[in-house]
Amino acid sequence: MVDQSKIAEIFNDFMSLYLGREQTGIEELCKRHDYHRMLMGLLSNLDEAAKIPVPVVMKECYEVYKKYRNREMTEPDYEDLMEETRKLSEKWKSNKWCTRVIVELLGLLEEDDRERKRIAEEVEREMEEEMRRQREAA
Repeated sequence: MVDQSKIAEIFNDFMSLYLGREQTGIEELCKRHDYHRMLMGLLSNLDEAAKIPVPVVMKECYEVYKKYRNREMTEPDYEDLMEETRKLSEKWKSNKWCTRVIVELLGLLEEDDRERKRIAEEVEREMEEEMRRQREAA
């Protein structure tokens, strides 16, 4: 599962770097976060990031992510998520930096959803196996 505190830490560290609050370099951040794909997304297309209010865009993107994380996603949820991210992208005129951040956040949500489904299937198989063993023992 995606470590939510890790994602928040990456966002905070990137913001500190972007705003010059900290003297941490990019290389140190990459090593600290083990070249996490979310950090790499935030560091990509920085020339495009300079064209938009990064703190505002990050907050808006993260709010969408927070709304859907840790949730059992249904088809309507995915449709709502896609609509929200489409509107967000349009709002910022399909800025490449914003789009990359959205794509990375969507990837994290999808990764979590797959992991939840895998665990649920595994638990279901174990329960069925236990029920089969109990029937055979009876």
